[in-house]
Amino acid sequence: MTPLPFPMLADFAVRLACGLAALLLTTSWRAVPLAFFRTHCQVVLGLLVLGALDLSRTGAGGPIPAVLVGLAVCAYLGSIAWGLGLPRLALPLTVVLAFGSAGALVAASRGGSSGSAVWALNAAGRLASAALMGSTLTAMLLGHHYLTAPAMSIEPLKRFVRAMAWSLGARGALAALGWWLWQSGRVAASPSAANHGFFLAMRWGMGVAGPALATVLAWKTVRIHSTQSATGILYIAMTLVLFGELTALVLSRDVGVVF
Repeated sequence: MTPLPFPMLADFAVRLACGLAALLLTTSWRAVPLAFFRTHCQVVLGLLVLGALDLSRTGAGGPIPAVLVGLAVCAYLGSIAWGLGLPRLALPLTVVLAFGSAGALVAASRGGSSGSAVWALNAAGRLASAALMGSTLTAMLLGHHYLTAPAMSIEPLKRFVRAMAWSLGARGALAALGWWLWQSGRVAASPSAANHGFFLAMRWGMGVAGPALATVLAWKTVRIHSTQSATGILYIAMTLVLFGELTALVLSRDVGVVF
């Protein structure tokens, strides 16, 4: 088994940063306050710096730490541009953030895979994980803005909850494929992977089934414009998603595929 090249903390941080940046691109700055975009870029900045520091500490990732530092500079400039109300400058920087972090995830998957099929699965799994975490956290943060901007359109929140549902479906399907490759012996897993029954239960229960239920409940509350209730449900969904994704990272180290 060829180990996955990212240390766990950096892997998690870059996935979340990628998802947050990508979700910003689906958000209309005319419908959502610019402060929301500025805050998002600041969160992305912190995550990218964390990822770069972790990669530098472990000596992993090749040129990727330098790429993350460059992206962190873009996130810093983006937060300033959004804060000054300059979306025409901020949008290109956000595009660079989304595609640059996605490229880093794909490059990390290629570096740790022994075959093109496993590389493709790992890359798709990382991107689906980014979309799931990014859409869930973005929906939760947007829910807070309705407390200070109650007249804001409900459509952006609906869009984010739908993104949660689609990304959870993709993430679950790719995780199931990774599990099948492992159980069928098509990947060279570590012998200790056989002892991960507890982590598997957490991965599927808290990381897939729980968020699926929370997404359904959030959608029902959003449809009746109950934003406070939806935000509370999204808090729970985010907690479950984080547990699931962190458990998946632990499993990936021994199994050799991202699920």
